[in-house]
Amino acid sequence: MIVLACVFTFSRCSEDAYSDKYVDPNKVTSLLMDKLMVGVFDKCNDWAIMGYGRYYSFDNLYLANFTQSFGRPYSPTMYHNGWSDDGSGKYGSLFSATGILRKMEMMYDEMAEAEKPSYEAYLLAARVHVYAFLLSMLDTYGDLPFREGGIVAATGILDNSNAHFDKAEDLYLMILDELKTIGQRFATVSKPKDFTATQDFVNEADFGKWQKYANSTRLRAAMRVASQGVLADAGRAAVREILENPTLYPIVENFDDNIVLFSRVGGKNEENGGRGLDDGDGSSNRASDDLLSRMLSDYDRATWSGSYQDGIDDPRVPILYDLAVKEPNKQTGYPSYVDEEGRTVTQSGRAVPTVFRGATYEMPEAVMESYTTNAKGISLLRYNGLFYRNVNFDHQIYTSPETWFIKAEAYLNGWAAGDAKAAFKEGVIQSIRFYVHYHATKANADEKPGIDGNTRRGWVINPNLEAIDDAWLDAFAEARWEAPINGQHPYENKLDAIITQKYINFSIFYVREAWNDLRRTGYPSGIYFPRVSDATVPELPVRLRYPTGERDFNKNFSEVNRPGFNADDYYTKLFWAK
Repeated sequence: MIVLACVFTFSRCSEDAYSDKYVDPNKVTSLLMDKLMVGVFDKCNDWAIMGYGRYYSFDNLYLANFTQSFGRPYSPTMYHNGWSDDGSGKYGSLFSATGILRKMEMMYDEMAEAEKPSYEAYLLAARVHVYAFLLSMLDTYGDLPFREGGIVAATGILDNSNAHFDKAEDLYLMILDELKTIGQRFATVSKPKDFTATQDFVNEADFGKWQKYANSTRLRAAMRVASQGVLADAGRAAVREILENPTLYPIVENFDDNIVLFSRVGGKNEENGGRGLDDGDGSSNRASDDLLSRMLSDYDRATWSGSYQDGIDDPRVPILYDLAVKEPNKQTGYPSYVDEEGRTVTQSGRAVPTVFRGATYEMPEAVMESYTTNAKGISLLRYNGLFYRNVNFDHQIYTSPETWFIKAEAYLNGWAAGDAKAAFKEGVIQSIRFYVHYHATKANADEKPGIDGNTRRGWVINPNLEAIDDAWLDAFAEARWEAPINGQHPYENKLDAIITQKYINFSIFYVREAWNDLRRTGYPSGIYFPRVSDATVPELPVRLRYPTGERDFNKNFSEVNRPGFNADDYYTKLFWAK
C-alpha cells in the first residue's frame, strides 16, 4: 500500500520535506490502482471507524455536547472544548484521502480507453467512500477547498498548496450528481480480478452493496438540503427519484444491507487490542437524561431516573445502560442480592442499583457531584454489552433504520409517495432489531456484581429477547407514533415523532447525524441547551470554525468570507439549517 502521510491542504512544507514523504508520481504505474484504493479507505478510517479519535475525541466528546447524546454536567465551556473543537484531525484526514483519490483520477485519465474498464471499479469505490466522508465535513463547516484539495500529493507541485474554496452548495450538488452516476455504474461495471474482499475492507468486493452505499449516501445528502434553502428543490427531486425508483436506485433497507466495517480480532479494524472500546468513569459513558426520558414510562425528570418494565418499555434502555443507585448516599447499611446460583450475598456499605438515571445540563453541580463521586448514581454504558468490550460490534457507516426514518419524513412532507406511518414503524422495528442483534452477539458474559464495589457494571437488566417478536415489535412501534413512551409526553407533531425516534436510534453511535437533524428540523423538541459564560461560544453553535492551520496557511482562506457567511463565526447557519 502506498502511504501518503501528509497532504498539503493548509501547511507549508519545503521541497526537501516533500521529497522525503512521497514517491515520485512519474514512477507510479496503473498496477497500483488497487493499492491506492486501499490507501483512500485507510485515510477515511478516522471518520468511518468508531475508534479512539471518533469516540473519545471529536464526535462523541465534543459534538455530543450539541445533542446531549451523553449525560454531561453543565460547564461554562461546554460548547468550546479548546483542544478538540476545530476537528483538525478529521479535516486533515479528509484531504489526505482526497490526495490519494486525485492521484487515482490522474492515472485513470492517462490510461488508454481499452485499459480503463479494468480499473474503473477501484476509482468508483474510492469516490463513494470519500464523498461520504466529504458530506460529513460539509455538514460541519460549510464551504471546503475540495476540488483542488490534495493536488500537491498527487502532482508533487507545491504551487498547488493553496487550494481555492468551493461553495458548499456546489459540493452538495456535486455529491448528488456524481453518486447518482456512480450508483448506476456499479450495476454494470466489471469487477477486476484483483478487487478482493481483503483489499475492499469496506464492502468486501460486493458491488451490490457498493451500489446501495452510493445511493444511500446520495439519499442522506438529498435529505440534508431538502427542508429549506437554495437546494431544497434539488434535494426533494433526488429524494423522490431514489424512493420512487427502487429497482434503478437500490438502497440500504435491511440489516444485511448495512454498510459497516467488520471488526475482526487481530484484523485491521480491531480496537483496543481486540478487547473493544471501553471507558472507566469518563464522560463518554454516562447515560443521557434526554434519551432515557423518551424511553422509560415512569421516568421522573425531577430525580432524573426511572425503572424499566420488561415488555412495556423500550428494550434498548437495558441494552445500552446499566442500573444506578436510587439515592446519592454511599453508606446505606448492608443490602443484599441473589446471585446467579441463588445464593444471598451481602453488599457491604453500598447501595444496590435499582433505577436508570441520566445526567443533564439541568442537574445542579452538587447533585451531579454526589451521584458521580459517592454512589455512582448515573447509569453508564454496559461494559460487556452491545458496544463496550464487544469485539463483535462492527463499525457503522450507514444502517437501515436511517433509511426508514428518511422515508417516513419524505412521505410525511409529500416529497415522495408512500405511507409515513408504516415507514416510521419499520424504522423503530429495525432499530430495536439492530440493538438486539449486537447485544445478543456480545463477546463477553455480563460481569457479576461483587462486594468490593469494583464490578458495579454487573448491575444490569437483561430484557427478555425471546418476547421481542414481530407482533410485539409492531405494537410497540405503533404506540411510538403517538408518543415516545406509552402515551406520555406527546410529540409536537409527526415530524417530531420521526426525528425523536431517529435520535434514539442514533444514540451514541451517530452523534454527528443527530446534530445534523437537530439543526435541520429543530427536533427532537424539548432538549435544553443553556447559555453559558464562555465569551467565544456562549450558546449552542450551529457550525464549527475551520481548523487553525487552514485559516493561517491557506492564502485563499479569505474566499470563505462572503455575504451571508462568516468563516470564523460559530453562529453562521449553513444554508440548509432551520
